[in-house]
Amino acid sequence: MNIRKNELYIGANYHPHDWPADRWPVDLSMMREAGFNVVRLGHLCWDSFEPADGEYDFAWFDRVMDLCEENGLGVFLDVSMRPAPVWVHRLCPGCNIGARSGRPDAALRRYMEDVADPDYQRYALRFARVLVNRYKDHPALLAFGLCNELGAGYPSYSEASLERFKVWLEKKYGTVEALNRAWAARRWSRRLQSFEDVSFPENEVELGSPEARLDTRRFFSDGIADFMIKLKKTVEECAPGVPHSSNHYSGKNDLGFDLLRYSDDFVDYPGIGHYPGHMMNDKAHYCYMILSERLYEQPNPLWCLEFQAGWFGIAAGPKGWLYSQAMLCLLYRTQMILGWTWRSMLNGEEEFITGLLGHDGYPTPNFDEYRHMAEDFRKLESTGLFPYLPEPKIAIAFSQESQWETQVQPSHFHQPYTESVVQAHRALFDLDLDYNMVNLRDLKKNYEILIVLAHVIMEKKAADTIRAFAENGGTVIMTGYTAVTDETGRAFDVPCPGGLSDVFGIRVAGYLRAGQPGFDGEPVPAERRISFEDGEVVTDLEYSEVLELHGAETIASFENGSPAVTVAPCGKGQAYYLAAESNHTFIEHLLRELTGAVPLPGDVHAREIAPGVRFYVNTGSKSVDIPLEAPGSGLLAGRNYTDVMTLPPYGAELMRFS
Repeated sequence: MNIRKNELYIGANYHPHDWPADRWPVDLSMMREAGFNVVRLGHLCWDSFEPADGEYDFAWFDRVMDLCEENGLGVFLDVSMRPAPVWVHRLCPGCNIGARSGRPDAALRRYMEDVADPDYQRYALRFARVLVNRYKDHPALLAFGLCNELGAGYPSYSEASLERFKVWLEKKYGTVEALNRAWAARRWSRRLQSFEDVSFPENEVELGSPEARLDTRRFFSDGIADFMIKLKKTVEECAPGVPHSSNHYSGKNDLGFDLLRYSDDFVDYPGIGHYPGHMMNDKAHYCYMILSERLYEQPNPLWCLEFQAGWFGIAAGPKGWLYSQAMLCLLYRTQMILGWTWRSMLNGEEEFITGLLGHDGYPTPNFDEYRHMAEDFRKLESTGLFPYLPEPKIAIAFSQESQWETQVQPSHFHQPYTESVVQAHRALFDLDLDYNMVNLRDLKKNYEILIVLAHVIMEKKAADTIRAFAENGGTVIMTGYTAVTDETGRAFDVPCPGGLSDVFGIRVAGYLRAGQPGFDGEPVPAERRISFEDGEVVTDLEYSEVLELHGAETIASFENGSPAVTVAPCGKGQAYYLAAESNHTFIEHLLRELTGAVPLPGDVHAREIAPGVRFYVNTGSKSVDIPLEAPGSGLLAGRNYTDVMTLPPYGAELMRFS
């Protein structure tokens, strides 16, 4: 099968190795009858294909692939690199995760292998070549998956990992003197005499310097990304022209990798596991922010390789919720939805995540939700307008390294980095404004507005991008906590925002925290009032900054009269500075002024998919009346509307206006 540009794909994750062979035709025919056109197979079961070193068993899976073809189901086939089989751990001691003491830990659960280990990679890539070559020409094959959730798991502090870390540091710094400067090793008498003196800056007793810990995160990131790139090249060499995607976990707090640094080297169709919960809360907004990060500036639509059904302790959400989230994903450039999982597992670590079928093999309410999605996907697909692939005029700069820096310096950066980005996402979400997540090291497309939030680490290349963007006519919006350190994590010894103070026409002279004494000796209130010319914003702020103006002008003030928002000319453009942590209410007010956008009623969101065509999604539990500027016809309900369209709870509609 081939990916078709204007087709929408819906299906489920299926684990045939968990079920008797006589059940396979039953399950796959049920998928066909539900309107599914794709199924994800092969993940998490390397040792079902290769039970021992070099011994392969594909006969069972050949039958599954043939059954998929018979039922008209395209196969998204994961190249299962993880978990590594027990026999790989036995043959590759360096593959085993090392505890902070360096002692190897037993691989008790999934994702307890060090994918940067060369011996592990030798076995993994050998298996990848065998699997890909066997199925690359099967008529049911739709695409390959580059493993599952790379980035999840555990950092390895093993001796083998430490030796690679020393080599990595020597390549980066060249001399031990340069490493000592970067790590502030003169502090507390921690000077290194050679790279052989290096140890990991974490053990079972204490944490080392923030600078060393930041480099450690970079080292682990490079190891994971290097393996991803090798796997991608292996798949493409064996099966040129076959699409691929990856359900990776780049943003994992305790491991992860710098996706935007490496995305161009391995991403074909961006992929994600999407679990927004069962209400439009902070968790859901975080999931949609990450969805946007995965999209990056890639030209292809997103594939949700895992999509929520039930969850631990939750059999199903409110009726219509999953449907509304699938429709909302279509507004975020999604082409594929694959439910996790087809059938509730009978045992193991995900035993009580409810699937589309229950433990007994009979449909759950989640099955009905997915069948409804499939029906309406076919209707929307018939228009030729999906997947929706806009060219956003707004960009949010994303910095994985700033996330790591806020993690290693939590005493100062109270707002986690990802929360700062979520706040901006919420403002854009409320205003129905499309945006791209971008890498300031390599800005690829043209934008009108660039938003930079708590970009704590500001390397020169990123600062140059911001400066050039404004000088060439763009509008930059920057928040507090930005440009605080250089690329090593060292605080700037020039006015902040470091390297950009002249662009914004300010100097950050100090900062205040809610509940702590201000300069007048009184506790700083958590609730802050920010006065613009056209109104007032009232919101909670834990962190705000005191600014000196050096060419900027104040356009909004805190209650004490100090600048809350400033603007300065920069070349042909302008640079706005918000003197506080990232806050969606604060950012939304400024974006309304700059774009003229206003929210729709209730919990409804929409995009203009094509001239005269708008797609609406109600993410709320109440019906909402949408005033119409012109009469129109609704595709999904099959109705005509004149002045008002009523969207039911968790409903969606594609409107063509006269």
